[in-house]
Formats: sequence, C-alpha cells, structure tokens
Amino acid sequence: MSEGYKAAELADQLRDGDVEANLESVLSDDPGIGDVLLACERADLDKESPLYDMLARQTATDALRDARRSGDVATMNAATGLSESRVEATGYDMLVSALKPAAQQLLIKGPKGSGKTTKALDLARHLHAEFGGELSVLTNIRGPDEHDDVEYADTLSGMLEWVRDTDGEKLVIGDEWSSTVNAHAHGGGEVRASFSRFINALRKGEGGSTRLIVIGHEHDTDIAAIVRNQSDVVLEADGKVDEGLIDCATVYEGWTDYQRGEPWIKIRGMRDVPESSAWGADTNYFATFELDLDYPAKQIRKGKLIEDWEQYQDDEDADDAGNSAKDYRSCRGEKTDGTDCGATVKHESGYCHAHRSQWDGEPDPRLKED
Repeated sequence: MSEGYKAAELADQLRDGDVEANLESVLSDDPGIGDVLLACERADLDKESPLYDMLARQTATDALRDARRSGDVATMNAATGLSESRVEATGYDMLVSALKPAAQQLLIKGPKGSGKTTKALDLARHLHAEFGGELSVLTNIRGPDEHDDVEYADTLSGMLEWVRDTDGEKLVIGDEWSSTVNAHAHGGGEVRASFSRFINALRKGEGGSTRLIVIGHEHDTDIAAIVRNQSDVVLEADGKVDEGLIDCATVYEGWTDYQRGEPWIKIRGMRDVPESSAWGADTNYFATFELDLDYPAKQIRKGKLIEDWEQYQDDEDADDAGNSAKDYRSCRGEKTDGTDCGATVKHESGYCHAHRSQWDGEPDPRLKED
C-alpha cells in the first residue's frame, strides 16, 4: 500500500504544480501522445479543450485498464490521487480477486443500513462470474437461493453437510452468526468452542476450497473473535444512503490492518443488488442461524461433519433403550427471530443443546403431564 500511497501523493503534487511535470504525460505509455500533451501545455492550450481532454482521458483510461489487469495499485492511485483515494471498478476487481484463493475469509462490517447484505451478494455474484459459473454458493439469506447455483441453510449442521457433500469451488455467506453466538455464549465456553470448530471445519472442508463471506456488526466487540481474527480481508461499509456513502467501502488486508487503520484500497461504485435479481435478497427476510449440534467435538472430525452425526444428538442425556415415543418432545426454545425451535429433544429441560441457555433450571412441565 505504501507504493500506491506515494504514487497518489506524487499525482496530487503534479496536479497542484508542485512538481515540474505533466501528469497525463507521466501516465502515458505512448511517447507520441505524451509529447503531444506536453506540446499542448507549452502552447498554453486550455486543458478543458476538446483535444487535450480527449488525449488525457485516453491516457488515463489505458493506464487504468492495464493496472486493473495486473493489480497495479501504484498506477491506480497515481491516476486517482489522494484527494479521493478511491479506485473505481479497478478496486472492485481487486477485491473480487482477493476472494478467489481457497479458504479465503472476508468480514463485512458497518452501521445498520449501510448495505452490508447487498455488498455481500454483489461480491458473490461477481465471484460466481469470475469462476465462469463454476461456483456453488450457500447462504442463510433468503432470496438468492432461487439462483440455480445457490442453496439455503440456516443451521450449523445444514451448512456443514452442504460443504461435505458439495464438490468443486464453494462459497458460504453467513449473516447473524455472531448474534447467535453472543445470544447463547454467556461469557464464552461451550457455544463459542462449537462455533470455532464450525468455522474451521468450513475453511478446511473437502479440498480446502470453501470461501467465507461473513456479515458482521458495526461494533468490533460484537463480532465473534474467530471471525475477526481469521479474516483475510475486512471490508468496512463507509456509510448510508442519506450520507452519500452507500456505494463506498474501505478494504483492509486482515483484522490487524483494520485495527491499525491501515487500508489496502478504498472503493467507490459498489453496486446494489435489486430484489428482482436472481442474487437479490428478500427485503422482508431476517437471517436466522442455529447452533444445532449437541456434541460438535464428536460430530466434526478431520475438518468435516461425520455421516452419522445424528446419532450423537442428546445421546448422553438418557439411555436410548429405555426411551419410548413420549420421551421425545419438541424443543421449547426460541430462535433469534422469535419463532419456536421445534427440534426433537429428550433432555429434562425440554431445550435442545443450542437453546439450553434459556432453561431456568426447572424440569420440563410436559414430563409431569406424561
């Protein structure tokens, strides 16, 4: 980033006349065009003239096109300068390219209403195109699952099953993950350990090819530690529509750079994804996510969910041989969206493992009824 910064700083100095050189000539790789631009300047030709403007725009366009192809940040920043220090579509291409390597993890954070969800979906759309349509996507966001290559799952087991059973290049988009962990963690412990095992299993899935886009919160402490610390790229949505910043974002190469305030690139032009698009989110959706594995230490092995993971669900709570149909009840816990859980349980609390923190210590009243 330092080379890009110096190039941008020099570009601003050239524009301000602090350096005896012509910026457009510097950017031009064609000596002939560069000489013409210098001749125009010596002849006091107005820079707003059609000829000068056409040559300058052609020079900048050629330079940015080549820089986009090569990922040359220094040239991009030289063309744009520090006054805005935002690269347009070139920076967007760089961000999409940063998501291509296997097991990359992107964290999107920002204030409510800053378009975090649409930014995630638009990045998924571009990454899907980057792989020539050969990318399978899983998310707990309603709407994009209508696309042929996108599936929906909102449970820990459902996501791990998909990663285990899906071949090829994969992407998982997760929303409200940290909210769920925070709601049940009560200071850490078993729930956070389960979530950490889940994240590592996703990244280490079959072939190591699963990428993650995680939608976080505005406040750093509300984001699960493993999501923060393992993020290869952090994208901070800069603001909202009424602030004129909905299409802007600042990108960091990891959580450490984010904490230091050392951005990699700043982007303008992040696109909205309309609900009518195959990649659009249902405007009425509220993302849910359930930590439904009772014993992930036994159910997740060698980086993936085992085939017979269901046999471990609540097995340690009672002797299966002595259980009849009436011993199995629906979980009386409440999901993060306020709906009933309904998972099958046999624990005396009447709560599944994910919602055991809601138990007040009294036995399930349905046991007395039985």
